[in-house]
Amino acid sequence: MGTLLADVRFGFRMLLKKPGITVIAVLALALGIGANSAVFSMLNAILLRPLPFDDLDRIVALWERVPGQGVERNETAIANYLDWKAQNQSFEHLAIYTWWSANLTGIEPPERIRGFRVSANLLDAVGVKPALGRNFTADEEQPGRDAVAILSHGLWQRRFGGDPEIVGKTITLNGLSRTIVGVMPQDVNFPRGGEVMAPLAITPELARNRGSHGYLTVARLKPGVTVAQAQSDLDEIARRLAEQYPNTNTGRGVSVTPILADTVRSYKAASLVMMGAVGFVLLIACANVANLLLARATARQREIAVRLAMGASRWRIIRQLLTESAILGLTGGAAGLLVALWGVEALKAALPDDAQMNMPGFNQLGVNERVLIFTLAVSLLTGLIFGLAPAWQASKPDLNETLREGGGKALAGSGRHRLRSLLVVAEIALSLVLLIGAGLQMKGFLNLLSTSPGFNSDSVLTMTLTLPAAKYRDKPQRRDFFRQLAERLSTLPAVEAAGMVNYIPLGQSNSSNSYLVEGIPDPPPGQDFIGRYRVCTPDYFRAMGIRLIKGRVFTEADTADSQPVVIVNEALERKFWPGGSALGKHLRNSGPIERNPWLLIVGVVADVKHEMDQPVTPEFYVPHTQDAWATMVIVARTQTEPLALAQAVRHEVQTLDRDQPVSDIRTMTQVRDRSIMHYRFSGAVLAVLAVFALLLATTGIYGVMSYAVSQRTHEIGIRMALGADSREILRLVIGHGLRLTMAGMGVGLLGAYGLGRAMGSLLFGVSATDWQTYFSLSLLLALVALLACWLPAQRATRVDPMIALRDE
Repeated sequence: MGTLLADVRFGFRMLLKKPGITVIAVLALALGIGANSAVFSMLNAILLRPLPFDDLDRIVALWERVPGQGVERNETAIANYLDWKAQNQSFEHLAIYTWWSANLTGIEPPERIRGFRVSANLLDAVGVKPALGRNFTADEEQPGRDAVAILSHGLWQRRFGGDPEIVGKTITLNGLSRTIVGVMPQDVNFPRGGEVMAPLAITPELARNRGSHGYLTVARLKPGVTVAQAQSDLDEIARRLAEQYPNTNTGRGVSVTPILADTVRSYKAASLVMMGAVGFVLLIACANVANLLLARATARQREIAVRLAMGASRWRIIRQLLTESAILGLTGGAAGLLVALWGVEALKAALPDDAQMNMPGFNQLGVNERVLIFTLAVSLLTGLIFGLAPAWQASKPDLNETLREGGGKALAGSGRHRLRSLLVVAEIALSLVLLIGAGLQMKGFLNLLSTSPGFNSDSVLTMTLTLPAAKYRDKPQRRDFFRQLAERLSTLPAVEAAGMVNYIPLGQSNSSNSYLVEGIPDPPPGQDFIGRYRVCTPDYFRAMGIRLIKGRVFTEADTADSQPVVIVNEALERKFWPGGSALGKHLRNSGPIERNPWLLIVGVVADVKHEMDQPVTPEFYVPHTQDAWATMVIVARTQTEPLALAQAVRHEVQTLDRDQPVSDIRTMTQVRDRSIMHYRFSGAVLAVLAVFALLLATTGIYGVMSYAVSQRTHEIGIRMALGADSREILRLVIGHGLRLTMAGMGVGLLGAYGLGRAMGSLLFGVSATDWQTYFSLSLLLALVALLACWLPAQRATRVDPMIALRDE
């Protein structure tokens, strides 16, 4: 221990002896380690521990395989869920839930809050107990007994001031009184994004429904049961259901997915790519510091040779040098924690406003105990990585030559030259990989920005409202409310057009229906025609700037008593009438014709994207007067800043109903930006890391070339004395630097190809081998490297041959 402390004290003295090199090394390491710690904190929160559940490996989500669409979705129909629950042999609990939203009234101001309707055993399935109060009971799933609610911790604090006596009190949701029976723990955000839960009352009609797939399922495995065994169990149940109910269940299978994999699947690829990118930055920083230590070791050759000559073992020298590297690494790690703290706050600021509610593990995002342990481990490992090669090289000098007068200069060492050159090649390669990865990502993001969504998002205000069923029980009431609201909004001075729709494009919520087309054979069982189902008012298309291709839009003449009509998009027309016209044809929703009459196609509108990175699918619109939904999104095209109109629109809503709140107030531009936020976020992080990598690599090239010039001063002096001119010296020095650069770029291009393939899911409209990106960024790196070589080369041309030769 005493020897170790002596090594540490001596190491500190040696580092302080050259403060310039030490500060540069610490800054490079702080950048690399801090960036790694910041991104690891995100990876730890989102991928490793996003769910604070015990026995996490026993909790699974059930995904239905959707026939004919080649996809899996975490959704099911109530009747299928009840059969899974009754027939399975694998689960201790099998629970179901679905999105729900409610108007919170009775306290000012009224508010629309998001929540879930859940089966009574949902919290038992995930192993969570309310922090206050109790869970739902089984009898509260019965219709008429479901007037209870559990609040999220956030809603309890925000609207009820953290009242410790809240359990047993009543609140009004959607016009109905509900008793609060519990409050969720602060660190639990499940189901994700909800602020209130109410029991899912399963009516006899709902229990028979196998056609409406809008419910999510989660289960807890029995002790000792594996995911594979549960999968086999569910496969057999799905096979039996397909035989019993061929019209709805043919081809409809089930996938059993661990809840952790289900939760993080949409974040995993981007998070791992970012972790790999910051790892590259750290390796480049290590290469830079290793080069600094190699240069410093050259100046210490005589000291090391003397110590060896006096009997010190080679291991003793290596240990001393590694101790100095470890001190550098830990110092860089301490400074890196400050960078990590700043980086975590920058990451949070770059995330969408609703990330806290919707992103798994957001509450765990920060510099916590795990991140501190990770930083310590990375700091020590980094010290070993960048210190080992210089220590190994420095510990084997030629004693006879080094101890001779002038031996310090003579013995820079060809092995040391090769190692420094190899480190620069590695820096160039890693930098090019990062540059091309960021370039591909940004090009994909720009492709998204330039892709037309099929509507004009400029100067459009959106907000959502839901009429409570207790107050607006029937369709005529809902029709009248939205008709009056549309008339009022259209008279506002700054409004060009105002309409409503059940789901706005890019709003991350959708409704899809199966349908039949007149004159087209019905699809086989389990292979229904599926289309996006939109309910809207006449002025919706004008407010959104959606082009009418042929026919007409809805008018006031399309009433509940007139001919049922529908407008389709171009994709649906192409699907069934390629080269022809859909006008005058008929389609209808699947189901009994008494409730789903044939609809006359009166118009065709342009395709609209509902996910910017996904292809357009068939879509059809019906007038609100003929299917009066309670939840609608207001869409108002304005002549002024859209958000400036929000208060006026809210006033018109509350003039009609003072207890009616509005929610999700956004411009359509904000909606569009939010829909591609993950592309923007990951692209921006990669771009910043790529710039850091480029700067570090440039510094590394410059350092190596400067060192090479200083070591070859004697040679350059001789060449100039023999008649070499400035151009030849420039060619000599720059040529050496460019050879290193070309070698690094060759390796980097191979690495960039691998990274591009790994990033496939993050790229939009860009090939992993996009030659323009590869060529332009390779050229950029080459030019930057040329500049880094040119500066030392210019200094070499100013060498005075007489001084250089006299010094030798």
